[in-house]
Amino acid sequence: MSYLGLARKFRPQNFDEVIGQDHVSQTLKNAIFEKRILHAYLFSGPRGCGKTTMARILAKALNCKNGPIAIPCGVCDNCLEVSKSSSVDVLEIDGASNNGIDEIRALRENVKFSSVHSNYKIYIIDEAHQITTQAFNALLKTLEEPPAHVIFIMATTEYHKIPVTILSRCQKYRFKLISALEMASAIQNIAQKEGFEIDSNALSIVTTASGGSMRDALSLLDQAVSSTNTGKITGEYVRGLLGLLPKDIIALVTENIAKGDIQVILKIIKEINDDGYNIFQFARDLRDHLRQIMIYLINSEVAEIFTEDKKLFEIQKNLFSVSRHIRMNNLLSKALEEMRWHDQPRIILEMYLLKMSEPYYNVDELINRISELEKSAINKKCDFKSFGIEQAEIKENYNVVAPTDLVSVWSEQLVAEIMKEHPLTAQSLKKAVIKVTGDVSIKLFVPGQFDYESIMGFRDQIIKLFQKKTGINVTIKVMIEKSALSSKQEDIATKEAKLVLPVEYAIEIKKDLKEIAKTAVPKHIEDVAKKFKSIAKKITDDKK
Repeated sequence: MSYLGLARKFRPQNFDEVIGQDHVSQTLKNAIFEKRILHAYLFSGPRGCGKTTMARILAKALNCKNGPIAIPCGVCDNCLEVSKSSSVDVLEIDGASNNGIDEIRALRENVKFSSVHSNYKIYIIDEAHQITTQAFNALLKTLEEPPAHVIFIMATTEYHKIPVTILSRCQKYRFKLISALEMASAIQNIAQKEGFEIDSNALSIVTTASGGSMRDALSLLDQAVSSTNTGKITGEYVRGLLGLLPKDIIALVTENIAKGDIQVILKIIKEINDDGYNIFQFARDLRDHLRQIMIYLINSEVAEIFTEDKKLFEIQKNLFSVSRHIRMNNLLSKALEEMRWHDQPRIILEMYLLKMSEPYYNVDELINRISELEKSAINKKCDFKSFGIEQAEIKENYNVVAPTDLVSVWSEQLVAEIMKEHPLTAQSLKKAVIKVTGDVSIKLFVPGQFDYESIMGFRDQIIKLFQKKTGINVTIKVMIEKSALSSKQEDIATKEAKLVLPVEYAIEIKKDLKEIAKTAVPKHIEDVAKKFKSIAKKITDDKK
């Protein structure tokens, strides 16, 4: 007798032996027990998760000599014939090769005949989604109202391709992928029965590589058992069999991505390529590893990780934030997509790995941090020590002016400084009357067009001097008003709002302004001196 593969040898023979589909098994058992048997069923789900197996078990339970019964005996002629796929009353049809309208017409003619020696005549249609639309339309009436002795069981991996008219006539069951833990437990039981050993690392690789398909896992296990003579399957052996990289290399690349060490990353990629490993497989393994770390970081209970790997994941879960995990996963997915169509896939992978190693800043975190700094700058006084300036140095080298207004800055400092380099413009400024009209705005009233043009030509320099002496930007508006000449600046200024400057911003950089203030002459004395065509000077103490 030819060798029987593990996937066929250990195919479940009753509802309780089906792994990971308890929601379907229990529902069907209850329906059989309560005699609520329908005429059409649709099983949908991923490959290798038990759809066809469940259909055969259902057929066996319905046609058992003791049935219909939820637990078929498995020893009667009907049960044995279903198990061997030799029953004349249970017909398995491949939807891929019997998808035409002619085959469906033949099926419609055959359903008229009753079963030979069973309770029901059961049609199991596998890969039902490949049946053409015209063939499905021909089956509609028969599927909706078949003879009492006929039951249809359809299985498909692509539920969305089944017409809604067919779906509405069936009782639908969705199968799910088998979890790694359930699969590992089943494989260990098979290993005990077959007399070989498999370590936890090999179990992890097999369950991960199978992608939730029990059939794929058993096929891979069958390959590993056939290729070794030691009777023991190790993780390293399975990795070599599948062409996978050692786990420590994947972990090392992950660590260097977190460190941003691009030199080590490029060196590892070179070694991987030189050793003949598949560069595509490496990218997939790295993506799966980073995904498992992300899941373990968010919720360790959801992650399907074996005990011996938890130590590694405990260390690496703190390497990246969730937002960076999302970014890296997107980059690796793009890399794999571009690598398929590039003549040098190694170059694409290297570029994306270098991009993954760059410093990453979450935009939301940066915005929140900037907002906090802005609030802190508004609510707190200026901290000179944060700029490396000691308080003693401030007192020695800087003249900190007490809170003042724009009028005093104008009359005592700004006009005097302009006088030194631009005496003609300073004469027009002396004629101007200043009014403070807001926190950062002033108006200058001049008696004539000449003074207006002179000040407007020097307006930008005046604004810069205001900013230099007060630390703020002042808006200046110049207006011609002949009556303003007879008014005093002090009287007008007291009628308007005054700008109070914080001490920490009112810093005078030049110390020579002290000397200018010592020789400054009050405005009304200068006006009297001009009437007599004289010059007024302030006599200091050392000249008395």
